[in-house]
Amino acid sequence: MDDFAPAAMMRVVHQGLRRQGLALPPAAPSHLGRVALPDKRARLQAVWQAHGPGVIARLGEAVHDLPDDPLLTAFAPARDPFDLLERWQRLERFVHSRHRVEVRATGPAALSLRHLSLRRAEPPTDAEDLLVVGLLLALTQRLGISGLRARPCGTRSWLFDDGWRATRWPPPLHAWEWEWRGTTRPPAADASHTPLNLLQADPARGWTLARLSQAMGLAPRTLQRRLADQGAHFSGLLVQARLNHSAHHLASGATSLAEVGYLSGFADQPHFTRQFRAHTGLTPAQFRDQFGTGAPGPLSRSASPR
Repeated sequence: MDDFAPAAMMRVVHQGLRRQGLALPPAAPSHLGRVALPDKRARLQAVWQAHGPGVIARLGEAVHDLPDDPLLTAFAPARDPFDLLERWQRLERFVHSRHRVEVRATGPAALSLRHLSLRRAEPPTDAEDLLVVGLLLALTQRLGISGLRARPCGTRSWLFDDGWRATRWPPPLHAWEWEWRGTTRPPAADASHTPLNLLQADPARGWTLARLSQAMGLAPRTLQRRLADQGAHFSGLLVQARLNHSAHHLASGATSLAEVGYLSGFADQPHFTRQFRAHTGLTPAQFRDQFGTGAPGPLSRSASPR
C-alpha cells in the first residue's frame, strides 16, 4: 500500500497544469482511489524537465479551482496552519505513505517543515518536495491566512510571499521555514450545536475531549458529566459521528472508499472497514451496493470503541 499516492494529488497536478495553460500528460491509472507511486514520479519528472520547478511549485494553486473535491474538503475547516498540517499528517498515515511531513512550531505564527521518506535510501525527489510544499501553501492560503511566507531552510530570500516570487530555487527543497501574520480562525461552533453534530460536521479533525469541550464553551469535566447523564461517552460518540458521516457519503455519492474513510476520520482503510462492519454487519463496499441509491438516516445504535 505504501507504493501508492492519493489520486486526489494527481487531480491537483492535472488541474494545476491546465490552470497554467500547459499540456496534460496521460492520465495516471488509479485503483481504489490511489495512483501508483512510479506513475506519479514519472509524470512529475516529465513536467520538471519540460517546464522547470516554478510550474511544479504552482501546481498546488489548483485547489482554488477544486472547492468541492472530496478529499480537499477535509482541510477547509482547519483553523490555522498547524491544524491544517495535522490533517495532512493524518492523511499520510491513512494511506500508509512512505513520504511524511514533519512539523515543528518555531513561534505562535511560524514553523519549520521537512518532507522526508520513511525509507532513507529512497528520499522524495525535488519535484515531489516542491509539489507537496506548494500544495500545502495553497491550502493554507485558502484558509484566509494573510502574510504567508516560506523559504528553504538556511536561505535568506522568501521564495513564497503571499504567492510564489522565486526565480531561483536553491536547495534543499525538502526543508522549509514558514511564517504568517493571520490570526487563528475562531471556532465555527454554535452553542446550540449538539456534540454529535459538531463531530459529524468535521470528523477529519483530530478531536479530543478537550477540543470538543472548547468548541462547546464548556469545561471538559462538565461535558463528561452531561454525556454521562445521557448514557454516552466521548469515544463512543466520536465513533458514531464517523460512522454516520461515512454512511452518508457511501450512500449518496461516488467518492472512493479510501477517501470516504479518510474524510470520516478513520485511522486507515482497515480501521474503517473493521469499525463499519462491526456496527452494520456490512463492509463499506457492501453497504454502498445495498444502499447507494439515496442517503440513509443516522445509524441506529451507538457504537463503542473497539
